[in-house]
Amino acid sequence: MAHSPPPKLWCLPNHRDALQAHMHFLHKLGNAKTEANYHEYYQTLIKDGTANGAISNAYLTSSDVPFKTKCIIMKYRTGTLYNQKHAVLFKLSTIQTCPLCPQVDGALHILSGCQHTQLRNMITERHNLACRMIFKAISKTGSLGSCVVSMDIGSNERMTMQNLQISETAESRIVPEWLFPPRFSDKDRFTSSRPDFVLVIPSAAKTRKQTNVGGWVL
Repeated sequence: MAHSPPPKLWCLPNHRDALQAHMHFLHKLGNAKTEANYHEYYQTLIKDGTANGAISNAYLTSSDVPFKTKCIIMKYRTGTLYNQKHAVLFKLSTIQTCPLCPQVDGALHILSGCQHTQLRNMITERHNLACRMIFKAISKTGSLGSCVVSMDIGSNERMTMQNLQISETAESRIVPEWLFPPRFSDKDRFTSSRPDFVLVIPSAAKTRKQTNVGGWVL
């Protein structure tokens, strides 16, 4: 039986530019462009402190995230998730519209913008599932679970499926009236966009000295 030849060793002066050029030459992986929008966006998030690198990249080392899902996330974050725009760029299609709805296709459209009925329901449920996971983590912290005053993250059946108990303060899906300005009309309150859930944390009580009484009052 014929044996495959041993792998050839390559001497690279560094693990950055030289490695990138080598991999692109052999495997056509593409050259990373540090002036592209995706790179600039993430650099801005890091500099501003908006993004936490350890949390944002935790999925890469998590055993709960399938490898295929990790690949999809990485493709989305790097702008390489295949869509109709890529199809036109690669001359595999002449239209950029989504195959399921009349809107222009793209990575963001695939994950959260498609208006097809079934996909809209899937996107909404995926969003609600993530919110329920956050609510479950908050509930485990102790008293914070009872600080939720309104919640709109899916049906009661879905909540039960994740073993979540809705507190009496959060049974309403409408934001309480006392959270709005005094002159905010009920019509606007009922029709305005509702947050997933509203968590009201009691602030630390401050004391001040009341000279006319001679004691401390809240």
